[in-house]
Amino acid sequence: MHDTYGGQRVKLAAGDMVLYPATSVHEVTPVTRGTRIASFFWVQSLVRDDAQRALLFDLDMAIVRLTRDAPGHASLVGLTGTYHNLLRMWATP
Repeated sequence: MHDTYGGQRVKLAAGDMVLYPATSVHEVTPVTRGTRIASFFWVQSLVRDDAQRALLFDLDMAIVRLTRDAPGHASLVGLTGTYHNLLRMWATP
């Protein structure tokens, strides 16, 4: 798979799956043992813009770290509210 981060080689255990952006170029190599059973589908984000999704992800990860490191911190309510307000603002109808 070739994406924003360069080439990635993915070998998964039976029953696992990989999700990747539709903009990624990928290649499926031949099965060397057993049988491949595949399923594919598309997922659409509520937030269309990549940069906005990245900002929401970064904000969410900061909230997760703050929750872990300082549970009950007064800033958590405000940051979580900001996250949800941005999500509502940027979500496509």
